Formats: sequence, structure tokens, C-alpha cells
Amino acid sequence: MEQALRICPLFGGMTPEEARRCLACSGAAITAHAKGSLIFGETDPPARLYVLLEGAVSVCRESAQGRRAVMAHIDQPGDLFGEVYVFLGQASYGCSVLAESPARVLGIPGRFFYATCEKGCTVHARMIRNMLGIFAHKALSLTRRVALLSSGSLRRKLAGLLLERRRPDGSPIPGMNREQMAEFLGVTRPSLSRELAAMRDEGLLELHGRHIRLPDPAALRRLCEYPE
Repeated sequence: MEQALRICPLFGGMTPEEARRCLACSGAAITAHAKGSLIFGETDPPARLYVLLEGAVSVCRESAQGRRAVMAHIDQPGDLFGEVYVFLGQASYGCSVLAESPARVLGIPGRFFYATCEKGCTVHARMIRNMLGIFAHKALSLTRRVALLSSGSLRRKLAGLLLERRRPDGSPIPGMNREQMAEFLGVTRPSLSRELAAMRDEGLLELHGRHIRLPDPAALRRLCEYPE
């Protein structure tokens, strides 16, 4: 858990001891979830926000026709989810989160962020300031996703997604399989597979099972007008 807390932006500027003290004061709890299990459902009251400690989860929403749309895929220890819904003042989350693999998560009661405790401890105030910064970055990320999904052709969307998730060595951050990528981009899996194969044949990417390597990121930037 300490490794996840060290890299989680919610605990930025805190020592491990300060982070543990904040969590004890907040009433936070760690829970384990099997692959495919529900961490919270669309109709559940938004009482807690969560920090991923191990594994991977997907934030989803069901359409009236029963089709599942993946809103976000989270697989990095220290990543947050559910935090936006805690502060909206609505009766339910309005989305669900599923464990894509065996996962452990830290749930923090949302009420902890509404005011500092009676002791006026500086670490509590620090965590609240960190949350404001997280929301600012979240707003920027959502703006970029809207731009990605409205960028035009499937090829341009794919190029933008792969560039955003790539590692410095040219490969994207692992985690999304083909089905998850298709759901994220709002296309069918066969359409996605055909486009990936076409981009491979043109030398724009290399396919190695679940992983995708980008041998020439500059070519993809030109394709989707992605900023340097």
C-alpha cells in the first residue's frame, strides 16, 4: 500500500506517516475484489472515493439497451476513481466500476474532504488542496478525451489514444486489450482490429500480442495533429 500512496497525487507532499495518519482519521478501509466483481454499482450512493492499490478496474456505464460503455480504464497503483461523483450531491454514482483483474482498493469517505478536523492538522488541509489539484487535472483530461473522440476517423482516434498511452520506448502503457480499446473509442472490435492491422501493414505500429509498439511517433502525430 505504501508504494501506491507515495505515487498517488492525493498524498502529494506528505510523508508515509502523515498519509497513514490522515487515513486513520478519515475512516478509510481496504477491500479486495475478485476478477469481474463489482466495486460499486450505478445506483449505489456515492459515499467513498477510491485509490487503486493493486490490479486493474474499468469505469463503465450501461445504456438503456444494455450495452456497456467503458468510460475509463484504470490500472496504475495510486490512481483514483469515483472521486468526482462524491462531490456532485447526487443520490447515486451513475456509473459502475468492475475489477478487470483481482484488485485491492482503498476507499476513503467523501465527508473527510468537506472540512478539516477540529485539531486543524496541516496534513488534512494538504489533502483537501491536493484534491482540488486533482480535479483541475481531471477537467483537462476530459477535455482531451472529448477532443480525441471528436477527432474524425478511427485511425486518427487510434493514433491519439496510442500516443497518449505510450511509453518513452515507443510502446503504450499496458492494460487495454482490444475489446477495451474498442469500447473506449465507441467502435466495434472487428473495426478496431482491421484498422490496427492496416496501420501495422503501413509501418505505423507493430503488434506484439496485447502490446503495441510505436516505431515512429512523429508519423502518428502528423496523422492526428497531436501536439509535441
